[in-house]
Amino acid sequence: MLHPAFHAQSQPDKPAYIMAGSGASLSYGALDQRSNQGAQLFRSLGLKPQDHIALLVENSLGFMEICWAAQRCGLFFTAISTHLTPDEIAYIIRDCGARAFITSAALADTAATLLPLLPQGLPCYMTGRAQAGYADWQAALDRQPAMPIGKRLWTGSRLSRWPMK
Repeated sequence: MLHPAFHAQSQPDKPAYIMAGSGASLSYGALDQRSNQGAQLFRSLGLKPQDHIALLVENSLGFMEICWAAQRCGLFFTAISTHLTPDEIAYIIRDCGARAFITSAALADTAATLLPLLPQGLPCYMTGRAQAGYADWQAALDRQPAMPIGKRLWTGSRLSRWPMK
């Protein structure tokens, strides 16, 4: 399977993901741009390969953008079930050693309860309309360049080169 960046070069308007329920889609070009910006954001936070992030996000196109952004810069990501309690979520965030946390406005009630349970100084972002205590994920991405962070691709246990034009 080719990395989405290859498809973004040859067929940028082709859907990379289509949500079954709503029909909303994300093109390879948009996925490539947003995941590059996400990777740039993670690097600007000082995250490096093999660091961890945690996600509490419903099934959405944004979830895929965040996952690919983490993959692009070699991060491990822990996707947390939206059915857990704030105490359980906080435990997972601490246990995985997350160096950043991303949630969504759809989970604002849980996110508000969760804030005081999180490690102090943990960068916290929210997709959609950001609530108090959370930085706006979209605005943070918009401030980042859409260029790849480098010509290396994280492939599990090692970094390998991949051709970029």
